[in-house]
Amino acid sequence: MFWVPAGRVFHCVVPVCGAGDPVLPRCDATRCQRRNSFYVWGDAAVQIFFALSPAWGGLITLSSYNKFHNNCYKDSLIVSISNVLTSIFAGFVIFSVIGYLAHELNVEVDKVVDEGAGLAFIVYPEVVARLPVAPLWAFLFFMLLTLGLDSQFALLKRSPRQFWIVFLLCEKRKRGLFSSSAFWVTAGIIFTTNAGVFWLELFDKYAANFSVLIIAICECLLISWNYGAEKFLRDLMKR
Repeated sequence: MFWVPAGRVFHCVVPVCGAGDPVLPRCDATRCQRRNSFYVWGDAAVQIFFALSPAWGGLITLSSYNKFHNNCYKDSLIVSISNVLTSIFAGFVIFSVIGYLAHELNVEVDKVVDEGAGLAFIVYPEVVARLPVAPLWAFLFFMLLTLGLDSQFALLKRSPRQFWIVFLLCEKRKRGLFSSSAFWVTAGIIFTTNAGVFWLELFDKYAANFSVLIIAICECLLISWNYGAEKFLRDLMKR
């Protein structure tokens, strides 16, 4: 669903003035030095972990429903390539829109909007409102909220699933699911307060940043040492 409104926005914005300014390659010395920065590559790694969602537990929970001899190579390639293509396309769309808005407002590109939620919920709606049949495209765009809702199912199912496995509470699944849902709803109330944006930034910077990378490394080490890397590879190669 993302490709439809994003493709329409890209088709309408690219021909206008200023759309290509942030997209055109700039290979000056300053930008090359930035590419060698640890923070740039660190942010890129965090983005990959955030987009593909390893080390969050959701993929492990969903994969537990696969057949033991499922072709995980094929699945991983499809998911990874689809994610990369979508991210690249979304980058072209969003920066074309930012360039267009910078030209309209007569300001620098980096002054249009800050990073974070503003990219999705300020830049996109601004351009969607200027498209023909704007209500239709606005409806399609904000259906992205359903994608966010879908992702919550995997995160929600992860907690009671771990609870059942560890404590063998399989006969109390409904109670565990209700308890997990109530806990996360209560914990999420803090994000709906006046200070919710600041709490979101705090969690985004520290809870969903390099900590996820550390968790992923620990998972790889635990599998290699406890289960055995060779045994794990043999399981993957079985059909």
